[in-house]
Formats: sequence, structure tokens, C-alpha cells
Amino acid sequence: MAVKSLTVELPEDIYSKFIETVTERGGPWRRSKETYTEAIESAVTVALMLFLQALGGEIELPEFRDYIREKYPGLDEDLVTMIEDLIKRQWEKVT
Repeated sequence: MAVKSLTVELPEDIYSKFIETVTERGGPWRRSKETYTEAIESAVTVALMLFLQALGGEIELPEFRDYIREKYPGLDEDLVTMIEDLIKRQWEKVT
């Protein structure tokens, strides 16, 4: 699979909250053997998937919940719902 890099500038408060939530050892997102970088990359992938799905159209991506269940089988359903809701609310603010 080919990969591409994406560089973006984020407001500091969003960046800090994202990094804190995603990279905390033993936290709600990061798996036990996952590196700091792997945790960030997987969370960004999920955020971009939800963003693209929110645009609608003929985008062929796995559903958010399916991706999360495959990547993080032990993740709590309430947390998955919370992540979906946070991303959707942020998207609604932007559009």
C-alpha cells in the first residue's frame, strides 16, 4: 500500500487535546504495544475517514465502527460513540 504524508497546522488547544487523548499510555485510544507515532497515525486516519464520509457521495471507505473494531477490538463502544460525536460536532462547526 502506498502512503502519503500530510502536514497541517492546528490550533494549539485542539492539538494538545488530541495528543493527550491519543498517546496516553494505557489510555482510551493507545493499545499496549502501539508506539506514540502509531497511535497518532491511527487516530488521524479515523478522523479523516469520518470527515470524508460526512461529505457523502461515492467514497468507498470502511465504516468508522468497522475500522475501529478491527484496529482496536477491546475499545469501549461508548468511547467510539463519543469520538464519532466529537468529530461530527467539530465538522458541523466548520461547515
